[in-house]
Amino acid sequence: MSKLLKTKLSMIIAIAAALSLLLTPAVYAAEGATQGSFGAASQPPTVTAFEIYTNAGCTIVANSMTPLTTYYAKATISSPSKLKHLQTVRATIYYDSDSSHPVAPGAGNPQTCAILSRTVADPVLDWTINAGGSTTWAIVPASCSEPANLNVTLGDWIFAFTPGKVAHEAIPATDCWDAQGYTINKSSQSDDLYVYDKAMDWYGEITVNTAGVDWGSVPLGLTFEGAENPETNISVTYLANGDYYEDVNSSENWTGQTYAEIVALDELGGNPPSADSEFALKGNDTSDNTTAIIVKTTYDHINSTGTITSETPSPVTTNTLWLSLSAAGITPDTYDGEIHYQIANR
Repeated sequence: MSKLLKTKLSMIIAIAAALSLLLTPAVYAAEGATQGSFGAASQPPTVTAFEIYTNAGCTIVANSMTPLTTYYAKATISSPSKLKHLQTVRATIYYDSDSSHPVAPGAGNPQTCAILSRTVADPVLDWTINAGGSTTWAIVPASCSEPANLNVTLGDWIFAFTPGKVAHEAIPATDCWDAQGYTINKSSQSDDLYVYDKAMDWYGEITVNTAGVDWGSVPLGLTFEGAENPETNISVTYLANGDYYEDVNSSENWTGQTYAEIVALDELGGNPPSADSEFALKGNDTSDNTTAIIVKTTYDHINSTGTITSETPSPVTTNTLWLSLSAAGITPDTYDGEIHYQIANR
């Protein structure tokens, strides 16, 4: 076959192959779909740090507390499922009567427990406190804080609070106050962290409800057993967060209203005083003269058995005073002076 013929045949075959491809139908890909899913398991939160501080910046640890003073309980919370998955953050401040460090109580009490709580991302509920109906334990919402961004995994909750008036006095080694930082998430997973051995300083208040004590006109030479004695039903209210004394004293000199003459307190309790122009007093928190004390210019105890009170204690209405006078040297007049009652730490 000639070379020219071979070339023509090759061209004819190539053209035929091209025409064949043009006449073959196009082939397209086809697909289907199914739904994929997985569950992200909730991860438990962790209280990574917890402490009570004296300052809002939370840099000075509070080793002791004083009623009616503001402190700051700071809980640092880690949540792998983000902070927005938390349900509640809580700080419980509670009395430990024997330094055995029991678990935190579940109910508040004015003398022994306050529960500070914050429901996460729910400002309607605000910052709350449960101290068993106390009117002097308090949470200070304006000084509390929480993370502004809950789409992170670590943040601080700070509870500003003031212990109540009768938060039990405590001296570590015998008794103390402990505290628990706690959190629980929306999957009911929780964690806590404790701090121990905080002191609570003694606190006391006194109100003298009786405006004045007046023996009226009495004879010179009056004795404590005289008919003009005693002056009783003197009402005094004592409030304390621990053991206390009931004390009394008198001003040294009482002054006449008309002549401004002075009668002086006989601190030996003369019955009657042996020197001229003197008076003496005895005092008790009952009407019992035999156990009464001699009233001096310095405080002394008329009762040494007072214990922790409620926030609204009942007054002691049996306080009693007895008067004696020198037999001579006192000008007829009305003499005024001050009698003071005191509550003191015992």
